[in-house]
Amino acid sequence: MCVTHKARQSGYTLLEMLVAMAVGLFLLAGVAMSYSAIKSTVRMTQELSDAQEVIRYTSQVFTRSVKQTNSEPVISAAPLSIQFQQLANVLSCQGTTPAVDYIETYALENGFLTCDIGDGNGAVQLLKGIEAINFAYDNHLVSVTVKPMNMPSHFGDGLQIDIATTQLILLEAFKESV
Repeated sequence: MCVTHKARQSGYTLLEMLVAMAVGLFLLAGVAMSYSAIKSTVRMTQELSDAQEVIRYTSQVFTRSVKQTNSEPVISAAPLSIQFQQLANVLSCQGTTPAVDYIETYALENGFLTCDIGDGNGAVQLLKGIEAINFAYDNHLVSVTVKPMNMPSHFGDGLQIDIATTQLILLEAFKESV
C-alpha cells in the first residue's frame, strides 16, 4: 500500500508576487503624480501671491504720490523714470516729511522699484521683484504698467494701474469757477 502524503505549501506563488508588485507600482506611481501636481500648484500659488503683493504695493505707493501732487508728472525715457513735484510737509515715498518742496523720482533699477527725493541721500529701494515697469500720463490719468517677476505668461506685459491726479483736477475746477 502506497500512501502519498501531501505536504502543505506555505508562501506565495511567483504569479501572486508579480501581481502584488504590479499593483504596488501602480499605487506608487499615482502617489508620485499626485505629489508632483500638488507641488506644482503650491509653487504657482506662491508665485501668484508674490506677484499680487508687488502689484498691491506698487499701487499703494503710486496712488499716494499721484493723488498728492499738484503739478503734472514728468516721464523720462532714458533711464525710464517718473517724477512728481510734492509740496513741503507731505509724506514722501521714503517715509519722511521734508520741510521744503521736493521731487519724487521713481525708477526701476536691477529689479527694484526705487525712489529718490533729491535730498542728497540717493535713491531708496522700495520694492523687489519687478521685471518691467512703464509709465504713461494722459488727461489727468497716470498709468503704471507693472510686471512682477515670475508672473504667469497669460498676464502678458503686466497689469496696468490707473490713478487720477486728484489735486490737479481740483485745482483746474477751482480756477474755472473763479
